[in-house]
Amino acid sequence: MAESQLEDREHQEGYRAPRVALTIRDFHILGRIGDGSFSTVFLAQQKQTGKQYAIKMMNKHLIMRNKVVEYIKNERFILDKLDDAGIAKLHFTFQDPNNLYMGMEYCAGGELYEQIKRRGGLPLDAVRFYAAEVVLILQYLRSAQVVHRDLKPENLLLSADGHLKLIDFGSARASFLPQAEKPPGKNRATSFVGTAEYVSPEVLLNQPLSYPADLWALGCLLYQMIVGRPPFKAASEYLTFQKITDRDFCYPEEPATAAARDLTDRLLAMEPSARIGESCAEDISELKAHPFFAVIDWETLRSGPAPSFLPPTPPGGAGDGEEGWDWELTSLVRDAADGL
Repeated sequence: MAESQLEDREHQEGYRAPRVALTIRDFHILGRIGDGSFSTVFLAQQKQTGKQYAIKMMNKHLIMRNKVVEYIKNERFILDKLDDAGIAKLHFTFQDPNNLYMGMEYCAGGELYEQIKRRGGLPLDAVRFYAAEVVLILQYLRSAQVVHRDLKPENLLLSADGHLKLIDFGSARASFLPQAEKPPGKNRATSFVGTAEYVSPEVLLNQPLSYPADLWALGCLLYQMIVGRPPFKAASEYLTFQKITDRDFCYPEEPATAAARDLTDRLLAMEPSARIGESCAEDISELKAHPFFAVIDWETLRSGPAPSFLPPTPPGGAGDGEEGWDWELTSLVRDAADGL
């Protein structure tokens, strides 16, 4: 039952990232990258080609039990349709009797969140650069009629050369999904998805959700990169939501500039239609023209140098008895291979 549900769309749609005749035995497992609610992501090297991928392994039974089949199908479908330098590429998928696998572009620089956490906030030039790259990502998503709905620093990865890549489209909505609205807008479901600190007030107030939700999240990200913490964070999820609906945040005196404060303030407008960038066409020109981005060359941003960043901790190995051996990852991979 699970497999037929997960394969339905593949029978109906052509995919650019193919399902391939691979198994977990075709890879050297180099270490764990991270874990999601229903997945484990590990760095793997394909034995035949030597190429490295971030492989997302998802247990079919867990997916079915938690009723998240649609999230998995949607992420696979959306990623296959998107083609932008700011979005981590889906290269292939494969499966075995117990697991689904997505072979993703490996981003060696790690999470933007880790850079913010380790440095307690970023230098203003780096903040401006990363915010500008997110603007380009949102510009592309709007042209593709996609709302991400979970934009946060944990879902922004740095490539080896320091440029941003957006991941995790499980919560996203797109006009090209079956039975989706075109464009995503007034009848779009407003149920809570995403992460509490970045969720927009219209979701909490049960109002229509569309592109401005991602602009709100950009405002939260901009604040967090400067200050080192999200603008809306409290002791519980309920209190966090209350701070959001009350728009209860303020900048400390330093180090934000007047332009950064103004941009944050306009992105965090309570009324979705009032957020900067919402009233523009697909190029979101109003947002790009804000004084905070005055020194940005939008044409060369992605091809030029990126800010320096702290090297991330290498993925822990699934080794052979050495200290630091990731027993859990090794067990997961061994179980998957034994099930073939």
